[in-house]
Amino acid sequence: MPYRDVQTRLRKYELGLIPANVEAKFTALKPLMQDLQEARQSEIVMIESCVRSKLDDYGIIGNARIPFLNFARAIYHHAGSQTGVALQKWVSAEKAKWVEQGFDAAILEDVATCVTGATPYA
Repeated sequence: MPYRDVQTRLRKYELGLIPANVEAKFTALKPLMQDLQEARQSEIVMIESCVRSKLDDYGIIGNARIPFLNFARAIYHHAGSQTGVALQKWVSAEKAKWVEQGFDAAILEDVATCVTGATPYA
């Protein structure tokens, strides 16, 4: 059988815990990790700026913005793993959840447009 036995698993586990191996791995990956993190953070800042400007248009200020920013973050989370029709369906489901909680559907659609560039299904 192709399954690993206990000794093989333990050896691989022990090799993974050698401090020099772990340090070498993260030292090699650190510049890439920083570049990717910087790119993702810049996307989030751009999306949040768009959402804030939309909320300004609707006259929503202060703490009332927090739920809409959280809605945008939830959509952004789904956008990391879904695209196209699947993403639109996720956005529609998120929007339905937030409308059920009492938020305005038109505002949520504008916020969703900031994140995905497209409106959710009706």
